[in-house]
Amino acid sequence: MDLWQLLIFGLIGFAGGMLSGLIGIGGGAVFVPALVYAAGWNIKEATAASLITFVFGALSGTVRSSRGENPVDWKAAGLLSSVVAPSTLIGVAINRISPEALVQLAFAAFLVVLAYPVARARPRVADDSRKIPRVLVLFAGVGVGVMAGLVGIGGTVLMIPLMVLGLGLRVKTAMATSLAVTIFTGIIGSAGYVVAGFDRLSSLPPLIAGAVLGAWLGASSRDHVPETILQRGFALFMAVLAIRIVADAVNVL
Repeated sequence: MDLWQLLIFGLIGFAGGMLSGLIGIGGGAVFVPALVYAAGWNIKEATAASLITFVFGALSGTVRSSRGENPVDWKAAGLLSSVVAPSTLIGVAINRISPEALVQLAFAAFLVVLAYPVARARPRVADDSRKIPRVLVLFAGVGVGVMAGLVGIGGTVLMIPLMVLGLGLRVKTAMATSLAVTIFTGIIGSAGYVVAGFDRLSSLPPLIAGAVLGAWLGASSRDHVPETILQRGFALFMAVLAIRIVADAVNVL
């Protein structure tokens, strides 16, 4: 790998890690398209690399968040990880044997449906004001894990609304907690891809280094950004991501 490639991979990792630490997503929304369009990888290689890389970015962001004003809610993290992480293997299997277009369209529709309630969610959500029953949160967690394994986005774009509306967490706490869940999700999913034959591990160190640095800086910045801005920014992010996924799916079809 030459210096130019090292720089590209490092910048991709940094951008995904920064988004991961600041908003609480896994960074796959940056890693996957960047590896496809900037590095020339195919979508399945990019998905696997994304899952492996954001394990390290999420770990960095989680450690930094533990020192902030909105640390991880480990009870919620453990509850979601118990269903999300194992389910990633289903997504990995689907990724290896079938086209992704129809699933991408369903995922985009889900993002659009969730964007409005997240943008309107109150900064403080009391435990008795949950809008989604906990059992439905767990069922949804299975779907989140499947999507994470399938498209390499990590599932955090869906976990944050579930934690806010279903577990009664504040938005910033949900963002920090989603990173912790992403660690376990990424470990299980990336193991599945390695077993399935992913062989580009030697290309990942600069991507991982950039993600770790970006996630640390992103998590450091989160406490200084007004919560309403993060809520609305996250909702906008989901809408934009949905448009991108639809465009990709239409191109595949």
